[in-house]
Amino acid sequence: MTSREWRYFWLKLGLVAIALIFIARLFFLQIIEHDKYVAEANAMRVKQYELLAKRGEVYFMDGKNNVVPAIINERTWTVFVDPHFIINNAGANGVLPKETVQGKLTEILGDKIIVDWNDVWANEKNMYVEVAKHVDYSMVVKIKDAGLRGVGRKETSRRVYPAGTVGAQLLGFINAEGVGSGVEGALNERLAGKNGMLKTVTDVNDIPLSVGDENIEVAAEDGEDIVLTIDENVQRKTEKILANAVENSAGGIRSASALVMDPNTGRVWAMSNYPIYDPSEYWVETDPNVYVNRVTETPYEPASVCKTFTYATAINEGKLNPDDTYYNEGFTMVDDRRMQNASFELKHGVINFRTALDYSFNTGSIEALRRIGGGSITKTARQTLYDYLYNHFGLGQKTGIEINEAKGIVVSPEEDEGNAVRYANMTFGQGMNLTMIQVAAGFSSIINGGQYYQPTVIAGNYVNNKLQPAEQKGAIRQTVSSATSAEMRTMLEEVRSVNGGDNDLPGFRVGVKTGTAETLNASGTYTSDKTVAGALGFGGEDAEGAMPQYVVMVRLDGERLLWGSQDAVPIFTEISNYMLQYLRIKAHV
Repeated sequence: MTSREWRYFWLKLGLVAIALIFIARLFFLQIIEHDKYVAEANAMRVKQYELLAKRGEVYFMDGKNNVVPAIINERTWTVFVDPHFIINNAGANGVLPKETVQGKLTEILGDKIIVDWNDVWANEKNMYVEVAKHVDYSMVVKIKDAGLRGVGRKETSRRVYPAGTVGAQLLGFINAEGVGSGVEGALNERLAGKNGMLKTVTDVNDIPLSVGDENIEVAAEDGEDIVLTIDENVQRKTEKILANAVENSAGGIRSASALVMDPNTGRVWAMSNYPIYDPSEYWVETDPNVYVNRVTETPYEPASVCKTFTYATAINEGKLNPDDTYYNEGFTMVDDRRMQNASFELKHGVINFRTALDYSFNTGSIEALRRIGGGSITKTARQTLYDYLYNHFGLGQKTGIEINEAKGIVVSPEEDEGNAVRYANMTFGQGMNLTMIQVAAGFSSIINGGQYYQPTVIAGNYVNNKLQPAEQKGAIRQTVSSATSAEMRTMLEEVRSVNGGDNDLPGFRVGVKTGTAETLNASGTYTSDKTVAGALGFGGEDAEGAMPQYVVMVRLDGERLLWGSQDAVPIFTEISNYMLQYLRIKAHV
């Protein structure tokens, strides 16, 4: 071949070699490393977004059928900055210097700023720093109009309480770490919902597009809107009564609580505590005890209100008739312990058990326990009382109410401490720790014909602007006979005649039992320096013979000697009279 032919040959060979190299490179990129480059491309053009679920709202009842908001969501925004982008791009493509960005955001956001700006700019590798939370829409618009590149915002929400402080301990709050108290905490799983996910192709401005096979969308599941059985009117009234009673007292009342419920369904109408707090600004409180719902969360010794359970047990077992008598000398000996009445000198001699309950004699309830044991506090007597307290009336165990509750303690006769002395104390409500909700639920069964209903604060869900009622649960068990129930109502109505009955609205039957308990001091002995006073009762038996329509329980914790009859009964009476009118119960002729 000539030299020219050789040159063409080598040129062609070179071109073929170059073509082969291109083909090999394309094969390597498109076949061998296809997945790698697709992933890198997707990383730039496919973005993943979290779709936030709407937290469920909470509602009160307002009468029988109306619903009013208790906790609602308010639309807000969180503002954040990208220090890395701002610092490294300042002066280019409209990116303002960090000093300018800081100044404009401070001017717009004011006291919404939650960071120290020196900390924001300290690490220029940071790409996301939240600088303000719960920002309203007007501020978001100003930030947008300011054209601050490297500044972003994301939509959030905050909880708002339209009724203010009403039901604060019951409703609770969610703190910055997502930990809740009250309804917010106990029902968090139902309220929170589930966040969704959107994975989609975006344009150069990171705006999601609706095209592309890479699109994946998992819709967010919003939380449930829950309606409570709490009646805002009853709740607000009981809180006002508690506040007035404490503020107008002679002092020494540390806290007050009240429970109002329907004994025929277990539905709670009010669960009130004082002092109160503002759940929208819960962080300003210095005493964490103010957050506690004492109705369900703090067990205590309820004292003589529990004599109701002792008498109901003895009567139901056929061991006691209210007209039976015993000799009251103001005290009685149990083993080596002298146990006496609060009013030692009152009515010495032969009295019946009605009188013993009327005047809340400890000797009467102890004698009732002896009658169960055939004349002494035997293990059989203790086991019988325990069975009624624990298994029938549900004391010393959680009721199953849907909010946070404590268990409490009722000592079994099988335990070393379950001796005759302790059980004698238990007949008048000491030596065991119970919650108000336990006591009120058990008491309700005694006066409603003997039916135990699980307490509830859930009325249903709010769907399409309508109440969707929860399934109505029936009675769980029979605690006492209907005859025992009727006898106990009569006895408690007689007790009322010596405990504030003159202040009831005329024409109504009301029953009540009071209690005053000394508390244990650091040395383990009872002291009257700190006491708990209470009142527990019912009303609403109408002229047509219907069962009692409400149960009211009051608890006062004091720094001095408080008395159930003097301090708690007036509160019970005011709430009881309100319920008689609010429920429009017919008076007896």
